Amino acid sequence: MVAIARITTFAKATRLAPCLPTTKTMATIATTTNKPDWSPEKYLRFEAPRGRPLNDLITFLSRSGVSQPQRIIDLGCGPGNSTIALKKQWPGAQITGVELSPAMVASAKENNSGEGIDYQAGDVKEYVAPPETDLIFSNAVFQWLPSHERIPTIVQHVQRLKPGGVLAFQVPDNFAEPSHRLMRDTAYHSRGPWAKYFMGEDSDKKPDRDPIEPVGTWYNSLKPHCESVEIWHTTYHHILEGHEAIVRWFESTGLKPYLDLLDGDEAARKAFVEQYLKGLEREYPALADGKVVLSFPRLFVVGFR
Repeated sequence: MVAIARITTFAKATRLAPCLPTTKTMATIATTTNKPDWSPEKYLRFEAPRGRPLNDLITFLSRSGVSQPQRIIDLGCGPGNSTIALKKQWPGAQITGVELSPAMVASAKENNSGEGIDYQAGDVKEYVAPPETDLIFSNAVFQWLPSHERIPTIVQHVQRLKPGGVLAFQVPDNFAEPSHRLMRDTAYHSRGPWAKYFMGEDSDKKPDRDPIEPVGTWYNSLKPHCESVEIWHTTYHHILEGHEAIVRWFESTGLKPYLDLLDGDEAARKAFVEQYLKGLEREYPALADGKVVLSFPRLFVVGFR
């Protein structure tokens, strides 16, 4: 297959691919046990729209010569929905879901188990795939790694693949979107009872994450280790019930690290959310029926070893 960093923009929000369950976990960077764990229930509130990128990536792989992988690793499998989606596409494969969050692992084992599927606790930075692995798959996980760890971690996974193996992932690319800019503005540039929790330069406690690297950086980093690389960028447009729905969407993902710093101070947490909501109301005009459009860009990368 010839696939030299073809950079395209697909209108995938309207693709007629089957809407399989979603996945992903932001929990793969939760490295301490004293932080609130990730909530499978909150994450799955928006199961269908969160599933579109997952479905698109699987569809791309199935149409790109990835026909019968026998061994698949699902890095950052969250509550196991991505693992089930992979199993539906490739029913003959043995699939291992790897996840750091105890709550997500428990949910996956309870609700999304089956023949040919297993789950194990693990950190994406440390996990080593078995040598017979055909496909390493990851849905919205690597954005949680700091920039100096992100690409080295992914390159390490690629290097461990056998010839002909594939690494495929997608990550949100919404650092500059109003939804995420407002999180930072509210935390660092607005006055309120939450402000004291965001003071200082302790990077281990900073809830904001590094932006995703440019397409050229991804290509230059992966191509020396791959026969070919595919890269594309898609912006999904999700119609949500209102501005409060945007808060609910992100409180289980990008907003969660901010709220975790306010854990135990309910007044500060409530005030922070109210301030954030006001910003959303300014940035996201209501539609005629009161709903809002949440534009959500994502980057897709597939490396063929």
